[in-house]
Amino acid sequence: MWTGQWWHVLQSKLPQGGTLAPVIIATDKTQLTQFSGGKAAYPVYLTIGNIPKATRRKLSKHACILVAYLSRVFHESMRAVLEPLINAGKGGIEMTSSNGACKVKASDLANATAAPKRTQLWTSSVIQDAKADSGGNRGQFHKYCMSFDVAGRFPLVDIHQTITPDVLHQLYQGVFKHLVSWCQRLLKKGKLDQRIRSLPPGYGLHHFKNGFSALSQVSGSERKNMAKIILGCLVGSIPPDGSTYPYQSSATTGLSGCLLGIN
Repeated sequence: MWTGQWWHVLQSKLPQGGTLAPVIIATDKTQLTQFSGGKAAYPVYLTIGNIPKATRRKLSKHACILVAYLSRVFHESMRAVLEPLINAGKGGIEMTSSNGACKVKASDLANATAAPKRTQLWTSSVIQDAKADSGGNRGQFHKYCMSFDVAGRFPLVDIHQTITPDVLHQLYQGVFKHLVSWCQRLLKKGKLDQRIRSLPPGYGLHHFKNGFSALSQVSGSERKNMAKIILGCLVGSIPPDGSTYPYQSSATTGLSGCLLGIN
């Protein structure tokens, strides 16, 4: 990571003796139940870019730490988890150097206090206070949490550059997941499953004997196998009134430009 041009640009903005420590945040939906229930959570892990990738990816090295365990990912909840990093990004923090010398001020050492123990009762009280502040309206609470930009208060952060693209989460578990649900709504109930069950066996193709609707906790490999056969199941079955233009003209591209605010 330290071979990138952006690293040298940011390093040049630091004072003499300063060290850049890029923070890497990773979270993914994790199933808590294997067979039924559909319970899931979002663990949030933290590591730094100064550690080589080969070391970060080894569980035995403990290069990643768990900083949060969320039932749902909200902008406001992530902002609360990452709030200690805001001041660190603006003015930096004093840390122990590589030679073991402590750089913390002497006055700070005398004011160290242990954080209060977080018990189940304390956690429940925090949840109840949050519900009371929202007025009991879950929709309003969701809208309030989503109104916060998690990266807006962090200096030198471009949210569009921090998201790492990958085929699994963006295509198979992202776009394709929504594509299947759209097709199921466009067709008659059970029509798509019927076509999938009627497909003959093919080399390299997975046969879904019960269709897509019976699947739960779908993995990435299953999504990939679903993508191989879905196009053949949709031929001649999608209503024509839901189709787009057969071709794009200057008029249609102009309309798209107006919607996107492009002159």
